[in-house]
Amino acid sequence: MTRHRSRASQRRNQRLWQAHVKALERSGLNRAEYCRRHELSYHALTYWQRKLSARPGPGTTLVPVPFKQMRHESAQSKGSGLTIVVTDKFSIEVGDHFLPITLNRVLSVLESR
Repeated sequence: MTRHRSRASQRRNQRLWQAHVKALERSGLNRAEYCRRHELSYHALTYWQRKLSARPGPGTTLVPVPFKQMRHESAQSKGSGLTIVVTDKFSIEVGDHFLPITLNRVLSVLESR
């Protein structure tokens, strides 16, 4: 019985932090300011932001993106991580040390267009 309550408590705690992570992304504030305004631990929010960005959310699917060979020097030829080309409109170069949450934000903006 205690174990069941503990799991329920863990799920509530995760949902609470999930809500804060989403609210932070929508707020436009930096993490420190968001934590000050909501009286949250900066380190706890950082932990949950990393933990929650490590796995895809419900309804997340991979979408095939047409690939077009680029003639100019790309991020890959410079030794960095990855180049994403979206039609002829633009390309996104992702370096070796990018944060997955940043890429998620960029992709969200692009999906909404």
